[in-house]
Amino acid sequence: MMNPSDPMALATKQKLSLLLLALVGVVFVLLSTSRYGAGLSPDSVGYISIARNLIAGAGFVRYDGNFPTVVWPPLYPAVLALVGGIFRTDPLLIANILNALVFGLIVYVGGLLTFKHLSSFPAFALVGAFAILFSIPLFSVSVMAWSEPLFILFVLLSFIFADSYLEKNDVTSLILFSSSVALSCLTRYLGVTLILWGALIIVIFRRDSLKKKIATLSLFMLISSIPLGIWLIRNYSVSHTLFGSRTSSPNTLFQILSFVISSLLRWYIPRKIVDHRSILAFVIAGAVLFTGLSLKGSWQSVKIALRQISPAILFAFVYTACLVITSTTTAYDRINDSDRLLSPIFVSLTLLFLVLAQAMVEPYRKSFSKKIVNSFMIIVIAILLAYPIGAVILKVIDLNQMGQGYSSKAWKGSETIQYLIQHQRVKPECTVYTNGPDAAYILAHLAVKKCPARTEYNFPEVANDFSRLSGSWPEESNACIVWFDKIDRKYLLTIDELKAVANIDQIVRLEDGAIYSVTRK
Repeated sequence: MMNPSDPMALATKQKLSLLLLALVGVVFVLLSTSRYGAGLSPDSVGYISIARNLIAGAGFVRYDGNFPTVVWPPLYPAVLALVGGIFRTDPLLIANILNALVFGLIVYVGGLLTFKHLSSFPAFALVGAFAILFSIPLFSVSVMAWSEPLFILFVLLSFIFADSYLEKNDVTSLILFSSSVALSCLTRYLGVTLILWGALIIVIFRRDSLKKKIATLSLFMLISSIPLGIWLIRNYSVSHTLFGSRTSSPNTLFQILSFVISSLLRWYIPRKIVDHRSILAFVIAGAVLFTGLSLKGSWQSVKIALRQISPAILFAFVYTACLVITSTTTAYDRINDSDRLLSPIFVSLTLLFLVLAQAMVEPYRKSFSKKIVNSFMIIVIAILLAYPIGAVILKVIDLNQMGQGYSSKAWKGSETIQYLIQHQRVKPECTVYTNGPDAAYILAHLAVKKCPARTEYNFPEVANDFSRLSGSWPEESNACIVWFDKIDRKYLLTIDELKAVANIDQIVRLEDGAIYSVTRK
């Protein structure tokens, strides 16, 4: 029988523990999405429609079908299409299964990182794996049909292969490192931050000759950049833009920084505390003071510990800095409106907190019983995890009962959607315009046109004088408008504004919307 203290036996136990946590993560996502499917946002509808068109042989085209898609990289919809094609299943029906499996892999790979960097404190490392399983941002993006979970998985694999490359300095590790970075770029355009991060890893952390660094850096840049480069050339050839049309950001640097800080705090601290500034200031001041006093006299060990996770910390810094800078010039969704944009740095931040906590208790483990100190720290961390654990469990229950986004109970039971489904004759009788083309497509299976816009998306300034539409819109002689009351897109013209440029008459008023006929003035 193998000795329990044997390193191989311990490693096996760790992997089995992580496998169990990964399976729990898969079950959580499947429970959340079993009744209504993966959560659907406008981006989700875009991914699903592209996957369907890929299966149909139409290429990377969205539900509007008017032009090839360039605003998103190809990998996530391509994976949906591949799985859907193999199993002859609609990508909409497999999105939740795919994301459940990816979330399980995130928990497993993230757990490998915690055990690697907290090897002297295995029980503490396991608590870190629990923190990843019950991560508010990671779980939140994994129950949506979004590309973030796949992107985060490639980020974590990049961490694993970067560590392997720094330890072994061999070509195989470098190729795996470069390939994971390349795949991240094909999943999210912000993956380009990993190319910069990887280059810094090679330049800063390898003690090689200048000649070897140049050769290594060249190979890394070649492998990590070529796939995205090919896609960008394709984008330019079909749209004369690299990333699609983008509008300027309406937010200042100070606003964006406040969004970032607020979002990060809500991952670990209840919203009521974050929103109550005086209590939040007291909590942060107490945490900083306690940390400073606890680490006093052990800065050398802290430096050693931080050096081990410095690639992960560097990624969090590079990614966040690039996100903040580009958010001042490009109109993303607001950072604090969801966990999407910042979620890739969660594991890096959690590793940082855990390593600092380990350094704080290390002196006490030498002075007192290790068992007592370990138990005390696990209890403290468990108390701190009570908030995210409770938040994730409540989210699982809520999503199972109500769903999320366009796949929610409310949207599927929408009277306007039901009317469209029951009156499919609307489509051949007139050209349909709507303020919710994504909702009409994914729920009522209608290919429709978007109502005219007042401004560019997410942009505060007027982009066109809509009075010029008078006499020219709609182009069709027989058109109608499907208006969803629950969709609030301020960049689109309202019904009252459209009445100023066209003849609009109500056909039917529904509980959550209306159908109008529309002709040119």
